[in-house]
Amino acid sequence: MAKVRHMTGEDAADVAALLAGSWQRTYAPLIGAEKVAAEVADFTSERIASDLKRPHSESFVAVADDGAIVGYAYAIVEKGVLWLDKLHLLPEQQGSGIASALLQAVMVNYVGEPSISLEVIEGNDRAIAFYEKNGFMPVERKSACGSIQGVPTLVMRRPLPRA
Repeated sequence: MAKVRHMTGEDAADVAALLAGSWQRTYAPLIGAEKVAAEVADFTSERIASDLKRPHSESFVAVADDGAIVGYAYAIVEKGVLWLDKLHLLPEQQGSGIASALLQAVMVNYVGEPSISLEVIEGNDRAIAFYEKNGFMPVERKSACGSIQGVPTLVMRRPLPRA
């Protein structure tokens, strides 16, 4: 299985490509190619690398034996709430345990926070099932996914273990 480590700036181009592909495959059927294209345009290596400098945030990558990045997770504490902002894998890695390993890395990194929240687009049934299996419960329904209007989402949350 791939190894999970903290992301570095040198990983940014590979992570940007992974994110763009993941969004196109996963979300185009759910929200349309036009909305996906608008979001993917922001996934530049510079933008991804800049997240490494944001306070109270952490980025993790899953790296295969050959050095290829096969998964990515990004979390940030904003306004006192820990958000799992991104968790993406190459499609051939789904079901391999890498998503669980990335999620675990995030949760271990933020021990002491009371809970972790995330937003998932309705209709992304595979992701919803994964998060429910990992202890997340829906707590709110929203009519917009971040800045993408008209895309209903679920906010899910789970408590984090204390140190």
